[in-house]
Amino acid sequence: MLVYIVSFPLILWFMVYMILRKIMPKSINSFKLACDAGVILWFYACSILLEAIVGTNMFLLLLAACFAIFPINAIWQRIRYEEVLFTKMFVHGWRLLFLLLVPTHAILFAIGVAQGMIR
Repeated sequence: MLVYIVSFPLILWFMVYMILRKIMPKSINSFKLACDAGVILWFYACSILLEAIVGTNMFLLLLAACFAIFPINAIWQRIRYEEVLFTKMFVHGWRLLFLLLVPTHAILFAIGVAQGMIR
């Protein structure tokens, strides 16, 4: 099961999206919820891939990089608006994590496959 979670999070994310789409009538809300739930899946897959490539546990470094998005988002919202709404900051940061973790996983997966072919 671990191999499937690390190798195919897109398929698992799509399955979560299809289940949520059956449950929820509006497809945009089910897509948002699937993206929100997918952050945990993509984060786990990226941390496992990074550990496999580097050879040491990089979970805390990846966690710190992901948590750095929230203050950056707060500063960005402070520049755009007069006040910072923490609910919007959290939602924007969480969805930004999804947009950053998906290509990160693709890059790490390609590096892992190339490294596996070289060995």
